[in-house]
Amino acid sequence: IPQASVMLRECLAMGADKAILLSDRPFAGADTWSTSNTLASALRKIGDYDIIFAGRQAIDGDTAQVGPQIAERLNIPQVTYVMDFDYDEKKKLITVDRQLEDGYEKIEVKSPVLLTAVKELNEPRYMSIRGIVDAYDQEITLWTLKDLDVGAEEVGLKASPTQVFRSFAPEPKGKGVMLEGTVRDMTDDLVRELKVKHII
Repeated sequence: IPQASVMLRECLAMGADKAILLSDRPFAGADTWSTSNTLASALRKIGDYDIIFAGRQAIDGDTAQVGPQIAERLNIPQVTYVMDFDYDEKKKLITVDRQLEDGYEKIEVKSPVLLTAVKELNEPRYMSIRGIVDAYDQEITLWTLKDLDVGAEEVGLKASPTQVFRSFAPEPKGKGVMLEGTVRDMTDDLVRELKVKHII
């Protein structure tokens, strides 16, 4: 709890209006399925929202499932890997730039919506001295299982059908080769390289 409280106070110091901490023994040991159930329940209790921001993925399990699962539980649209967006409050219309490996796609979606963010989406605000002082004067709201509309069998380890034993990055790819010359020269070089590697 202390570590989470410090992070929430940093959020308050950056300009957040309110901080809510979900903490209770029954929440422990949760996988993505169970975690999304707990968070969706808290969001139903909060109620009036236009945009829910979630991280792209956690650094432990690395599954990128919690955000989309929350959207499914709340029955709202979702866009993942968001690198930029524009919100038309009158039309309740959000235009999103969704990051792809080799570019991005532009998507329009009505709110309420859940967006999972990549780091390029925003530069965090700096905490001012006044903001830090005020953050430690504010109360962090604590919600436990009894504050939510889920039972003990729907959260934590009991409701977790999966366990992540190990996550790892794939082996780095080899260095690419740039071909130069005329189209004929490059074609001949490419065929030669593919034969050397026994691909053709």
